Amino acid sequence: MKKIALLALVSVAGTAVASEIIPGSLLGSATFTNKNSIDAVGAATNDRDSAFISPGGTVASIRAFGSLTKVNSATFASEARVRFSAGTGNTFPNLDFQATTVTSYTGTIAVDRTVNVTPFTLTNGGQVNFEWFESFQDGPAGLPESTWDSITYEFRSAAQIINGNFNLGAIGFNQPGTHSGSHVAGGLDFFTFSIPAVTNPGQSLNIRMTAGLTGTSMTDTEIALYDGNGNLVAFNDDFGGLGLFSGLDFSDSNPLAAGNYTLVTGGFNTVFPATLSGTFTPGTNAGTYELDIRYVPTPGALALLGMGGLVAARRRRA
Repeated sequence: MKKIALLALVSVAGTAVASEIIPGSLLGSATFTNKNSIDAVGAATNDRDSAFISPGGTVASIRAFGSLTKVNSATFASEARVRFSAGTGNTFPNLDFQATTVTSYTGTIAVDRTVNVTPFTLTNGGQVNFEWFESFQDGPAGLPESTWDSITYEFRSAAQIINGNFNLGAIGFNQPGTHSGSHVAGGLDFFTFSIPAVTNPGQSLNIRMTAGLTGTSMTDTEIALYDGNGNLVAFNDDFGGLGLFSGLDFSDSNPLAAGNYTLVTGGFNTVFPATLSGTFTPGTNAGTYELDIRYVPTPGALALLGMGGLVAARRRRA
């Protein structure tokens, strides 16, 4: 669990920066060169290798860095993955790891990604087996899709999440606050904004967190809204009509006072405290997302608008 102090949040206006993750203590590593990413996991054609890891310990995050070269023109970098399995001296369950969320790419790209994982134990000097595979096979079986020119896997203790902090400014009736963002596993993003008093009863403030338009999208989100004093106002996991994505609505039947607010976004299964200075337990769902905060006419106002138009049309015909 991570303690996040309200005073430590620094707003960054107009900057769409993904959450940052700092690796934990190093518990061992393995480096390989010229490993092909070929077929689905388990295929006999896949490249395999092994390494003895020291000093070992409880692994809660993995960092992968190196360079990946495209071979098949149709493949995505995000499809080049590795399966870790227990060798001599170890007993942990199989773990499939995605070293990059980059989709379409050309030539050779640098890769550096750290992900928090379900903790498991590596015995000092125990063996870890590696199998490089494709999560989706684009070309003929048995032929490389991408090649890891070099790749290092670091087994580490839990990584520290540095949350993204953004200032959306004042959101007026015709000024939506929109943001394209990205979550690492275990990450949270904080958005500060202000809203005016609702003088038109036909206006509704809608907050929507939906799938990302680029890269590997989040699939299951959660959000929570805090007022200017840092107190929890509302939270949502699955919003009607959005599937596993999140949303909040505030209208004259569910009013939200004018003032300053902080929206906290995360992946499933985030636990939100009663205040911003409390303890957050971030979820693990990761990827890109779209956030939209705007005032829209309520369904009742739209209906009245439609009736008004119908009356006007009838008058014109008379």
